[in-house]
Amino acid sequence: MMKKLIAITLLLLTIIPCLRAQRKEISQARSYIKSGKDLDKAEKLLRGVIENDSASREDPRVYSYLLQSIEKQYAEGNEKLYLKQQYDTTALFTLTKKLFDVAETLDSIDARPDEKGRMKTKYRSKNAAMLNTCRPNLFFGGMYHIRKGNFENAYSLFDTYLKCATHPMFENYNYNMTDRKLAEAAYWATFAGARLDSTAMVLKYAELAEADTTKLRFLLMYEALAYNKMGDMDKYEATLKRGFAHYPLFSFYFPHLIDLYNATGELEKAQHLCDEALEIAPDNILFLYAKSNVLLSLGLNDECIEVTNRIVGLNDSIAEPYYNIGMAYLNKIVELEKVSKRHDKAKIKALYQKAMPYLEKYRELAPNEKKKWAPALYRVYLNLNMGRQFDEIDKILANEKP
Repeated sequence: MMKKLIAITLLLLTIIPCLRAQRKEISQARSYIKSGKDLDKAEKLLRGVIENDSASREDPRVYSYLLQSIEKQYAEGNEKLYLKQQYDTTALFTLTKKLFDVAETLDSIDARPDEKGRMKTKYRSKNAAMLNTCRPNLFFGGMYHIRKGNFENAYSLFDTYLKCATHPMFENYNYNMTDRKLAEAAYWATFAGARLDSTAMVLKYAELAEADTTKLRFLLMYEALAYNKMGDMDKYEATLKRGFAHYPLFSFYFPHLIDLYNATGELEKAQHLCDEALEIAPDNILFLYAKSNVLLSLGLNDECIEVTNRIVGLNDSIAEPYYNIGMAYLNKIVELEKVSKRHDKAKIKALYQKAMPYLEKYRELAPNEKKKWAPALYRVYLNLNMGRQFDEIDKILANEKP
């Protein structure tokens, strides 16, 4: 019993000086706040109290004093900017974020029900009114950091701005209905998340951001990339299709859809997409070239030649169409040889002769693509008994071997 009393006495002897120190620091901080001087010191003292004393960490009064210290710093900074005095704009946005962080923590403690389940919020109404006037600076601060390329800071400010729309503290302000900048803020939060390569940040507000239709062409791109990174290929495809439906000529959606279908071997989907695209822009070279590749892969060689010749007619200085036409003719030879190699020699020779100028033109336009044109021309020159040209290609292939 005596040992227990001694232990309790020793514990009290350690706690009492600690409590006195905490009270002293709180009292000093309140003096700073009342005088309006050394407000940063008041903030530091109160944060130290919260960090080091578990009782103060749950005391709404301490958070209220901390909020006052930040609010007065914010007011000073705002006044300096208004009077065009020298002041760091970034500091004001930092203080704005602090106001919301501290006020929301205070509100979560203040709103706890008592032992009878009753909830009485002493600070909510006053703090919500104060924060409502400061809230635009979260948006402006986010835009400021976007322009500066500080995407983490930008996202943090936009995130805080957007969370107000669902926070109980701001229920009376009904931001979801009254705030016209909500969707724009959601877009910029998504944009910052994309720059930070964070799928969670991109997708958190993407649905809300879609209400800002002026930026939808880029937003859907960020969403698609996020789903691709996550490995959710169903949502990746669906988002790409949405993007293509809205913006078929935008440089992102069609190429990525085609790449997806080629990677998964869904060539019929790819063909349908090309046809859909060409209905919108019949002379679009990208769409025509994509269809040329699909037709070549499907073994529809005559159709491939027809489509690809349209590209050459529109622009005869692009290399790849010549390769596709040449390969389509060579593929037709393979088909003939499967049926009757002996009786179709004349047809086969004619096809080699047709393939040759296209492959030679491809070589001219893409001299570094030896791995593509050299084997094809080797086959052509061999079968047409073109000794000098064959020897040249044979040497090129020999030098290309590892």
